[in-house]
Amino acid sequence: MEEGVCYVVKERKPFLAYKLFESSLREGNPGLCVTRQFPEKVKEAFDLKDTRVLWLSHTPGTDHHNPTSIGTLATVISSFIERYKKCVVLIDGLEYLVINNGFQQVLRFAEHINEQVMQSKSTVLIPISPSAFSEQELALLERNVEVIEQPGVSVQLERDFTTLIDEYR
Repeated sequence: MEEGVCYVVKERKPFLAYKLFESSLREGNPGLCVTRQFPEKVKEAFDLKDTRVLWLSHTPGTDHHNPTSIGTLATVISSFIERYKKCVVLIDGLEYLVINNGFQQVLRFAEHINEQVMQSKSTVLIPISPSAFSEQELALLERNVEVIEQPGVSVQLERDFTTLIDEYR
């Protein structure tokens, strides 16, 4: 991944984005994970060690962030990027932010974060489920970022399965 770039990772479930995040953490980059998933489950599923995980939730608590407070969330992320200069941020739950704030406000949020990242050596990963957005919304989200398409996992699995069948014939 390049420095100073915001990536939209198109995948139904955010697995590749977390793996890329994990890889960047292993390289020694400080990380911030913003997620709709329960933080303990995320830490169990991925090697996040001492990474700060913010949970997008209406439930009050430590490192819980109200999804309707999108301006405050932008400030938290911007401050993290400014503090560490070279870091990685994962924003998992853009769809949930849209539900709570509307698409236009979330687009402004994403553009603001992208502007912060372009001025730094940091990287931001934003996994999205393409089916959750209209064609126009996807075009607007993708306009000023790099897009990573999830590889055709099912196609590869099909090939592997076919190879196995051929071997046992």
